[in-house]
Amino acid sequence: MPDVTRDQTAAGLGLVDPGGALVAYANPPAGQAVIRGRANDAHFTEASTQALGIALPVDSKTTADAAELTIFRLGYDQWLAVHEVNRDFGQQLEKIDSLRAIDVGSARTRISLRGEAVRDLLAVGVKIDLRPKSFPVGTFAQTPAGNANTIIHASAIDRFDVYVSRSFASSWRVWLEHAGQEFGLNLAKVER
Repeated sequence: MPDVTRDQTAAGLGLVDPGGALVAYANPPAGQAVIRGRANDAHFTEASTQALGIALPVDSKTTADAAELTIFRLGYDQWLAVHEVNRDFGQQLEKIDSLRAIDVGSARTRISLRGEAVRDLLAVGVKIDLRPKSFPVGTFAQTPAGNANTIIHASAIDRFDVYVSRSFASSWRVWLEHAGQEFGLNLAKVER
């Protein structure tokens, strides 16, 4: 099960939106699982839809969403499923015999960035077009951002969720702090 304190400490960010025009804060740990299979395999797609309650996305740049569940297609035969509430989600999927799933709940720290200038802030460190026309809400990309490989997800017009490997979360936060200075970024404080 993901550890809230460890997740918060890894990123060096608090869990509460600190308020302001442009903010960054850590998200509580979520259940995360990598699912493997072939999209053209009817048994696999049926089993995954039954287990998840929604069909896997077929497009490699958009998500499938239902309630607290977001699914990213990471590659030809690989998806990342993130459950916002059920921290044991990955472990539960691993137990389903008809599904090839691996619990990765502790692999990534999730950081939310919110504000009118969020796309400009991220553009400092990524080499993809983040304008709303090219990167609309619901779109995601696996891309280097600053000093780490990330998954960036446009979860709202003015909000991005960034998934950073836990081992890079602390250094990514330092990059974020420096990149955000010119935009007046307000970082959530860790409560001790």
